[in-house]
Amino acid sequence: MTWQDRVIGYRRDLHRIPELGFLEYKTHDYLWQKLRDLGLEPRRVGDTGIVVDIDSGTPGKMYAVRADMDGLPLAEATGLPFSSEHPGVMHACGHDAHMAIALGLAERLSRGRNFAGTVRMLFQPAEEKPPGGALKLIEQGALEGVDEVYGLHVGAELPVGTVAVQPGPFMANADIFTVHITGVGGHGSQPQQTKDAVLIAAQTVVNLQTIVSRRVAAFEPVVVTCGTIHAGQNFNIIAETAEVTGTVRTFTVDVQHRVQKEIERIARTTAALYDASAEVIYEKGYPAVINHEVQALSWAEKLRGLVNVTSMTPHMGGEDFAYYLHHKPGSFLFLGSGLEGGNSPPHHSPHFMVNEAALALGVDVLFRAIAD
Repeated sequence: MTWQDRVIGYRRDLHRIPELGFLEYKTHDYLWQKLRDLGLEPRRVGDTGIVVDIDSGTPGKMYAVRADMDGLPLAEATGLPFSSEHPGVMHACGHDAHMAIALGLAERLSRGRNFAGTVRMLFQPAEEKPPGGALKLIEQGALEGVDEVYGLHVGAELPVGTVAVQPGPFMANADIFTVHITGVGGHGSQPQQTKDAVLIAAQTVVNLQTIVSRRVAAFEPVVVTCGTIHAGQNFNIIAETAEVTGTVRTFTVDVQHRVQKEIERIARTTAALYDASAEVIYEKGYPAVINHEVQALSWAEKLRGLVNVTSMTPHMGGEDFAYYLHHKPGSFLFLGSGLEGGNSPPHHSPHFMVNEAALALGVDVLFRAIAD
């Protein structure tokens, strides 16, 4: 069996056992045994995370390479022969591929020692579960002694053989807001005696969409999405309360602050228009991923000739890899993993699939990051 076949095997094994954030016990045990089989000495961090150092025996920098571990609360609908064996949980974002690629890199480094310095592999839990596992690993010393840090994410929208990497803003601040609306409930036949929380919630959702179109400059990338509305108990009862939740994606602290204030103002004034009240809870999530210029440009240059290197408009998704870049210079990129024909289901879909032709290439891509 070739090393490329082993990487595919790792991915399929891990795809079968997806687990939610900080519950990756089977995943941890699988990775631990594979690393031990390579003669390495892993150590446990962040509940279910793993850190392992691979020393070349030659003086040089210490590079950290991160792979996230957790799945998503989705029932898989791919029909793959190695589909999830855990009902209601699925690797629907490619973290199984990230771990397999990292194991492939660990195998190459431990057997070849054809690099300088030390590579620290970070198998990180709970990327999908704010506040995320990155903070736990950092708090427990995962970046101590590290000079540079690198990571990748499979990208269903990119064809195999292409990577997207660039300096500066790469992925967005990912915040969460909740609007609690309080009106007056009553009988569905007598709305004049009520302050209808459903109506107010609906109007609030509409008004929040004016933030992007009317309150932020056209060239500022911003997303305001209302994801849920919860209200009411029965068809003939006017609801007294309602709750709207959503997410905000921005790239700068200034725009982030302005959007937060606009959400609070719009929620309060919309409710007041109907003589009701609204309270907003705004939670700052993962910060923006800002690639360091030297590392991003160097990585891109090292990859030329191996893959098609492209830039991209900043991605509005969130990533707790951002925390590593707050502490150490480094870079993050997207690895093309789209299916043949360009009809790839999106990330976080129960139909999501990874083109396995990208896996061996991912090992080469990460190796180039740490190769001097």
